[in-house]
Amino acid sequence: MELHLYTAQIGKYNGPDAYDITVKTGDHTFAPSWAIVQAWKSAQIDWEAYTQSYRNLMLESYREHPKKWRDILHKDLITLLCYCRAGEHCHRYLLADFLQKLGEKEDIQVINEGERPLPQKDDLSAANNEHAGSLLQQPSLF
Repeated sequence: MELHLYTAQIGKYNGPDAYDITVKTGDHTFAPSWAIVQAWKSAQIDWEAYTQSYRNLMLESYREHPKKWRDILHKDLITLLCYCRAGEHCHRYLLADFLQKLGEKEDIQVINEGERPLPQKDDLSAANNEHAGSLLQQPSLF
């Protein structure tokens, strides 16, 4: 069994495998607490402290919600979503690493595919042209 795992910023990807892991709008099982988020944003803690706090929170989460963790591992495809811009320090990257390590213990190959590539302008134009072409080829309703 293998899980293909992507990460993305909310608003940049909304496919069927999108999974919001934010404290604001997502599944709190995998979200940092408001206290951790606010401490990071106000520079009360550095990235190392944030990482350790989030790790401890996720260990607690795993003990309290093992089924939710297993459910994620048993998907074929998932994209972890957060509000942070790509490349910034972000808990979605930490969670991706945690899931990869947990997958090793559960004998599930978690393939971290990295940040979801954004559709290029040419890709969108081609997709729109294909869609328009298929609409023109459909039989008329009148």
